[in-house]
Amino acid sequence: MGFFDLFRKKDTYHIERQEQREIENWNDIVYTRKNIDMDDDAQRREYIGNCLQQMAEASRDMDSLQFEYRVVTSHLRDMEEIDALPEENRAEINRLAERILDSEEKQKNFNRRKSRMTDQEFEKMERLQNDVMKGAKSLEEAEDYRKKVKNDLRRLDGERKGNEYRRAEIEIAVDNMQKLMFVTAIAAGVLTLLLTIVSIALKLEVIYGYMIIIVVAALSFFYLNQKIHEMRKEKKVVLNTIARLIQIQNTVKIRYINNKNLIDYECLKYGVNNSRELYQLYDKFLKEKEEREKYAEAAKQLDTNQKALVAALRKYRIKDPEIWIHQAIALVNHNEEVEIRHALVVQRQQLRKQMDYNRDIVAGNAKVEIQELVNEYPGYRDEILSMVSKYEEQYPGA
Repeated sequence: MGFFDLFRKKDTYHIERQEQREIENWNDIVYTRKNIDMDDDAQRREYIGNCLQQMAEASRDMDSLQFEYRVVTSHLRDMEEIDALPEENRAEINRLAERILDSEEKQKNFNRRKSRMTDQEFEKMERLQNDVMKGAKSLEEAEDYRKKVKNDLRRLDGERKGNEYRRAEIEIAVDNMQKLMFVTAIAAGVLTLLLTIVSIALKLEVIYGYMIIIVVAALSFFYLNQKIHEMRKEKKVVLNTIARLIQIQNTVKIRYINNKNLIDYECLKYGVNNSRELYQLYDKFLKEKEEREKYAEAAKQLDTNQKALVAALRKYRIKDPEIWIHQAIALVNHNEEVEIRHALVVQRQQLRKQMDYNRDIVAGNAKVEIQELVNEYPGYRDEILSMVSKYEEQYPGA
């Protein structure tokens, strides 16, 4: 920080102090003609016009302030009148005030609820309430039916897959048996050839060998052919079973799809995912309906009690009875009454201060200033009085 910065800071400090003093003096209305050339027509008329404008603004503000002052004073007098009521009459007022507070508390409790339905949800359920239980039961039955249909589809699918597996086994077995028949035929042919060679070479009698080969081959062919025939019959039965299972599956699938569409529609209709949620939503709706009815009854009772309080206060010649329906707590709670009374007294003091300001400082000084102008500048007397006359015509109550 340099040496000259110290002086710069001091200068700033003095400037700020001077500005603060000027701000503190803003509330003091002082008319000064410094630097104003009263012999200049434009400056003179503008200055006089400003004085008259100050008087007009003060007059308008006075009307508003006086009205507000009368309202506050009337309210304070009402409080005194209420406090002065006989014990029996005051008990009646307090009883009505307590009823108002009770109705207001019920409304507050309603608004403080955590799990409340939105107006849109409530209106939807209210519109559908006659069909909800029927719909919930129908949805629950559809969900149970869906479980059964799913189980049927799983069982049918298992049976179908089992039969398809058996068909594959049969096809493999038939193929193997056909191959075995081919092998048997080759083996019989080879054995016959060997016997023929042996019989020629050794000059042996092999007729019984031929017979044995023929019998064994025949029995083998007969057995294998019989088994193939049986398996083909079984395969036909299996294929028929698969076809029947597929047809049953198709029928059950159609039922499943119809059931699913019904469930989807019911869920969409009520805005839920299942019957359990619908039952819960309906229970929530019934509680909400009961609470809203209580709220409506409380609102109705509040209106009745408010009207009764206003009528009672009017009967006891309270000028502004409507005010008390918004501050009923002050009728039964002395501390609240004291706070309201204190606030009104402070308001009235502030209003009186503003009225004095407008009456004595602004309007008074403006009139004195115009009078001094007439005395100090007699040459402009007619012009000044003419401007004052126009002002009085425009603001006759000023």
